[in-house]
Amino acid sequence: MSAHYVITMPQLSDTMTEGVVVTWEKQIGDRVERGDIVATVETDKAIMDVEVFKAGYLAGPLTEVGATVPVSGAMGYITDTQGDLNIATDEVVTEVAPTEMIPHHSGIAIVMPQLSDTMTEGIVVTWEKQIGDAIKRGDIVATVETDKAIMDVEVFQEGFLSGPLAGVGSTIEVAHPMAFIVADAAQVSDTEVTLSSAHKVVEAHHQKDKTVISSAAPSASAPATVNHPGAAPAPRPNGRQASPYARKMAGQMGVNLSNLNGTGPNGVIVAQDVAQARPSMKEVAHSLPQVEVPGIGRAMSSMEKAVAHSMTAALTLPTFDVTFNIKPEKLIAAAKARKVSVTVAIAKACSMAMLKHPTLNNCYQPVDKIVERSEHNFGIAVAADGGGLVVPILRSIEQKSLEELQAAWSDLMPRARTRKLAPAEYANPTFTISNMGMFGVTHFTAIPTPGIAAIMAIAATGADGMPVNITADHRVVNGAHVAAYLADLKQIIENPESWMNTTPTSPIPDGDWDFPVIVIGGGPGGEDCARDLIEHGVKVAMINNAPLPGGECLWRGCIPSKAWRHGADLIRDRAHDAEKGVSGTNQAKLDWATLEQHRKSILQTRGELALKTDKGVKIDVREGFASFIDEHTMHIQPPQGEAYTLRFGAAVIATGAPPFVPPIPGAMDGLTSGGVITSDTIWNLPAPPKKMAIIGGGVIGVEMAQIFRDFGTEILMLEAKDRILAEVEDEIAKQLVEILKQEFSVVTSAKINQISGNVGAMNVAYADSEGNAQQFACDYVLMATGKRPDTSKLNLASAGVQLDGAAIKVDNRGRSSVPHIYAVGDVIGGYMLAHTAATQGRVAASNLLGEDHQYNQDLDCGVTFSRPQAGFVGLSTTQAKARGIDAVEAKMPMSIDAKAMITGETHGMIKLVADKATNKIIGVHFLTEHTDTLIGEAVMMVSAGMTLKQVAQAIHPHPTQTELFGELARRLMSRLRRTAKK
Repeated sequence: MSAHYVITMPQLSDTMTEGVVVTWEKQIGDRVERGDIVATVETDKAIMDVEVFKAGYLAGPLTEVGATVPVSGAMGYITDTQGDLNIATDEVVTEVAPTEMIPHHSGIAIVMPQLSDTMTEGIVVTWEKQIGDAIKRGDIVATVETDKAIMDVEVFQEGFLSGPLAGVGSTIEVAHPMAFIVADAAQVSDTEVTLSSAHKVVEAHHQKDKTVISSAAPSASAPATVNHPGAAPAPRPNGRQASPYARKMAGQMGVNLSNLNGTGPNGVIVAQDVAQARPSMKEVAHSLPQVEVPGIGRAMSSMEKAVAHSMTAALTLPTFDVTFNIKPEKLIAAAKARKVSVTVAIAKACSMAMLKHPTLNNCYQPVDKIVERSEHNFGIAVAADGGGLVVPILRSIEQKSLEELQAAWSDLMPRARTRKLAPAEYANPTFTISNMGMFGVTHFTAIPTPGIAAIMAIAATGADGMPVNITADHRVVNGAHVAAYLADLKQIIENPESWMNTTPTSPIPDGDWDFPVIVIGGGPGGEDCARDLIEHGVKVAMINNAPLPGGECLWRGCIPSKAWRHGADLIRDRAHDAEKGVSGTNQAKLDWATLEQHRKSILQTRGELALKTDKGVKIDVREGFASFIDEHTMHIQPPQGEAYTLRFGAAVIATGAPPFVPPIPGAMDGLTSGGVITSDTIWNLPAPPKKMAIIGGGVIGVEMAQIFRDFGTEILMLEAKDRILAEVEDEIAKQLVEILKQEFSVVTSAKINQISGNVGAMNVAYADSEGNAQQFACDYVLMATGKRPDTSKLNLASAGVQLDGAAIKVDNRGRSSVPHIYAVGDVIGGYMLAHTAATQGRVAASNLLGEDHQYNQDLDCGVTFSRPQAGFVGLSTTQAKARGIDAVEAKMPMSIDAKAMITGETHGMIKLVADKATNKIIGVHFLTEHTDTLIGEAVMMVSAGMTLKQVAQAIHPHPTQTELFGELARRLMSRLRRTAKK
């Protein structure tokens, strides 16, 4: 008599409760040996092979492909008799054939990513890579449709794309496999499967020849059901740890682990953290009573499910409604005059009212917490093409002008309609606005969802005005709060002339002033500000604490250091002439006296020219030290003669920042003796020293280290941080540091214990990164530890000007806490660069003239005059993503550039960073020998908001390194084109 053994659904993990049969690899009657793969099944982890360890023949009945089998449930049978193909109908088989699950083809799963808190599944839209294609880190392999938008799927594993691959149109649950990556091309499977909206496999076929492996017709009468106890464990949060039980609970409760703080050892997320977390909208929705209805239902689309879950979850909020009628006619006319949409104008009005009533921007956080939010990120409902609502977010409304908001909205709205927003563009609003008045709706209430305290519904204007209704969460705000908010909003909307005036109004108050504006400081910030004001007819006095203008840039910074840098470059370059066929030039010698004469003549000439220009345009230039007596009176102490006072309407502080000397034992004594020097006093050196210690590995330290190394000085650089050039983009800095370490000694994570000695015989005692005590004997110690504003002599308190640490606190217009007193340049912190100060000076002048001009640090730039030179314009990818921008980058090494090969300057790279949503170039980063020249084109790209297409189509001359910009733009544009929706 035949012996029968049951093949049961094996259990891969303690979270697995069932599996879905994907394929049968053996057919009834086939011979089965120990270790054979008989089937593949889909588990809560991946698609897995079922391996048996019993010899015999496969017998039926076999579970159908696409069927769900509980763990330990029968999938099929093995018999020891050939030809015994089926067990009897009433036969009970108790002997189990041992089985084991192994990863299908040992591949790494590409899982459906969770791109928003409400997302539970995605639909495969396109595959950008084909089965068998080589995959690199960062490649876009597919696009998927979520509940909000169509998004790219990026992978971070190298290998080859392999099946089973979920075909286009398949519906995949979050964290479930879409395809696999295998290490060897020989391991690639060309299987493609189709999954229904119920997440069941309905067909499997070979992709190459389309031959069907198996098929199972989906049942219209058996829609998928939600089974929370058997839900898949939540995916591990990026870069963090969660216990297995916490992941299991999170999967059952629908909790996003990325939003939790871990209370376990070393911050591990444990079950208690999940239990106390806010459940997802899906979990809340399905925990409420459900009503059974007759009929055969169709599966909801991703967007329909997201709306259903969030609306059901909203029923848990204790809400109330308040309505005001507001007359919008003046606002509409003012918006038209300012050339902005009414939607943007209303959003700005809501933000202005919210500054007085910030509780409406807060939200409830379980359990019994209120999150207070100062940034106004308002979601504005937009009807999507094909139905449904998408809610793009206007961010930082409280900080932006109407024109800036209009530019952002003009970019967001068309992409919202086609559902092409990045997650950061629709996730986590702080307040929501829904306008159905455009459809003629006379009154309606909107429904707030968890995460906001209030939503505003705008209806069509009638005889009594425009009904504006707010539905609010009573746990966060009460009726009085909302009523007061709407009352102020009514005043703001009905009186737009108070804040939407198109006629510039100068903040310089009227009065009997000696000067309408006094500028303190004659550096780039003060001088550019004064020149712009005088050009527009404003009488200006510029108080400078030196005989000639120019500030640190001219006398102690940019200009003198580049004169030294040029001399050092000539010496350095001559050493490489022989490689290009020019001999006899490699014995270049430094003539220090001639170099210094050249440097000083440049400074004197430029200083005299600047003073002549300033006086020529009628700026009243005065030498002296200025300080405030009160908010409209200045005390001036000239270098000779009696002090006097000046009355002013407005003031601009541009006094710079001196070098910062940290409290290292012996440092101040060294400054007194002259053995310790700074970026202010290094210009007094009688000759290049033989040995010099440089404390600080920032831009100043690196520039001086290379200059003096080329002059023949032995350099030791000591940096307290774990790397030098911390302010430079990571990859650029890493490459440059490796070059620098070949030229002089660099010690990071250093602790300076003592500085001692005299000029020519200094000693630095320090501990290296491992704590070992070290000594360095040298001629001088250069303190290159940055700069810090010093406002102690300005007497700011008497004028009411507030500080932010050591710096003067200003907004992005340069305006201090006193509306008619501005500050620019190093004295306000941030980028301490000459061109930054000059830009901020011009911004301050524009605002003093009544214009609305703002400094945008995201468009700023800088060059480190090392060899090769590092430089940046705009944002890095990391900075962009921190601001919620979906940024992508392309990079190209200089080693492939023809011009670089010709000149032997092949170190480094250029990186181009673009906003994926708009294709605008938002950053360029350099490590090249001629960054100071090349960066000009990058500045125009970023500041003008140029697109990849514009740069790609521009004609660059050959052979020049500017060609790389076009090549980078084309390369990045091609990549984005390939990953776009087909």
